[in-house]
Amino acid sequence: MNQTVNLKEWDSIMLKDIELPDNDTRDIAKALNNKGIIEIIELKGGLSIRTNSYVGRIRLGELQLNVYPKINGMPLYKLLRYAYGLRELKLFNEAEHDIGNFKFFDLLIYELYVEAEDLLHRGIQKSYIKRGENLSSPRGRIDINRLCGQGGIIKSTLPCNYFNRDENNILNKTLLAGLKLGLNLVLETGLKIKLQKLCFSLEERISNITLTRGSLKSARNSINRLTRRYSAVLEVINILYESQGIQLEGSSKHINLRGYFFDMNAFFETLIGRLLQNCSEGYSVKDQYSLHDMFIYTAGFNPCNRKSPTPRPDFAIRKEGRVVKLLDAKYRDLWERSLPAKMLYQLAIYAVSGIGNKTATILYPTLSDIPTTAKININNPLSCGNIASVILQPVNLEKVVELVSGDLGELRGYVMGIIR
Repeated sequence: MNQTVNLKEWDSIMLKDIELPDNDTRDIAKALNNKGIIEIIELKGGLSIRTNSYVGRIRLGELQLNVYPKINGMPLYKLLRYAYGLRELKLFNEAEHDIGNFKFFDLLIYELYVEAEDLLHRGIQKSYIKRGENLSSPRGRIDINRLCGQGGIIKSTLPCNYFNRDENNILNKTLLAGLKLGLNLVLETGLKIKLQKLCFSLEERISNITLTRGSLKSARNSINRLTRRYSAVLEVINILYESQGIQLEGSSKHINLRGYFFDMNAFFETLIGRLLQNCSEGYSVKDQYSLHDMFIYTAGFNPCNRKSPTPRPDFAIRKEGRVVKLLDAKYRDLWERSLPAKMLYQLAIYAVSGIGNKTATILYPTLSDIPTTAKININNPLSCGNIASVILQPVNLEKVVELVSGDLGELRGYVMGIIR
């Protein structure tokens, strides 16, 4: 009997008298566990399920499992668009599609549709392809070398080289493949119909390809000044592609899930990076900043010739070339849940590194103004004197949604208040 279970991020449930139907389904559950996407454990009495920062949906036998983010609808759509640098296109009335009630993944597919519709409306990219043919009416340039090679004009045609404008290029092939991927994942009926119409329109002119990391890379590498309008749609297609498959550990086998999973932690880090880059006036931002030489093996005491570990905060804030702040971004409600010891120890390493102002700040998401800044002192256990501090700084996503759609000065003021 089919059963649907709806959960939120960082949630858990015990499903009594439910078991996985076969080994293939158990392989999927095991892979999801190993990847840290969702914990699904088969027990004597049923299934234990625990979610984390991944949201999405998957079918396991007769069990349909849905994991929803705490923030959804239009607010999440605006944050996604801002975080990934997607254009704010207004091709039609958003109310017509009732975006506020879209499930999470349909928001991304809606953006895919909007971007693709805009590309088709403006005219899709045509590439110049060099062709060489024998023509009765000369076109382009006569190929003198071929003409001499055949002994001069001995036919009623001339060998010509010319450039033909061709729509059937890697950008448009990837666009079509991405639309078909969206078609397989979409739930909202009206959106599905619109995607089908776009696919039919392109299929008349564009060849089908299998969407792979390689084809996506080729498409992205072909972006130039003339084709950069494809950047946003390729970003969305890449997010959709990466969310609908997993790799089995120790195997080349790629599993296509009957569903998808999206890492909200990666999204939150991208969002914070965008906010810092756009709004840290007077500062520069470096992501994945390496604390080189903080840990070094003692000379003569590294028998396995291992590389010394290098701590890497998510962001370093610099002013006049000097690092003044180290930041981490974690998609975990640290107001409702305590800071895990592992995270505290990691932040403490950043704080005592001496880089910055002897503090390390962790930014975490909230949906209200109730959470406030918390501070943990790091003391010398012998003298009890303070040597550094860890700061827990909430970021109100509802407030960010409001500000990214409004005055840039207010948004800058909010971001600067967070990092000071």
